[in-house]
Amino acid sequence: MSTNGPPDPLALPWRPSVDDVAALIRARTKDASGTELGTFTDQTRPTDAEVEQLITNGVAKVAAAVGMWDLPDECLEEGRHLAAILAACEAELSFWPEQVRSDRSPYAQLWALYQYDIEQFVTFVGIYAPAGTGGAEIGTIPTPSSTVIFGYTWGFSWPQLSDVVNVGMGPSSPRRAPRARRR
Repeated sequence: MSTNGPPDPLALPWRPSVDDVAALIRARTKDASGTELGTFTDQTRPTDAEVEQLITNGVAKVAAAVGMWDLPDECLEEGRHLAAILAACEAELSFWPEQVRSDRSPYAQLWALYQYDIEQFVTFVGIYAPAGTGGAEIGTIPTPSSTVIFGYTWGFSWPQLSDVVNVGMGPSSPRRAPRARRR
């Protein structure tokens, strides 16, 4: 694949199929008469063409999360599965938002599954990706700045800092007693 820009997301070897998305939200594969077809077609809502657009979105988001389009061979199946989960989530949000809001949709469970899996997937890709190709976040150590260390050492916490920065210290701001210093 070309290194001059992103590859064609329609031709990636790990791109999920419409059937992969349908396997996650099978109950949504009904035609106008209510018959469950088991996949998306031009007779379902969403149609197969609409699901293809959502798949492209899912592929792009997974590629962005790992920092690369060309996944190592060992990671193709899981990349395909994660992109299918995202496409299913977007289908739920786009076509049945009222059911998502009222917890009558599998969206919350699908999203939780994606969130759990994507962190491990980034690590997985980092293990198999050649150095310098993206996705290689293995071995980094988070080092907080001295400002953050100072703030936590002297008892400042995010809610207090956020209140000062975002709300201000005007006459309508609630007054708080200072926190005790940690030693």
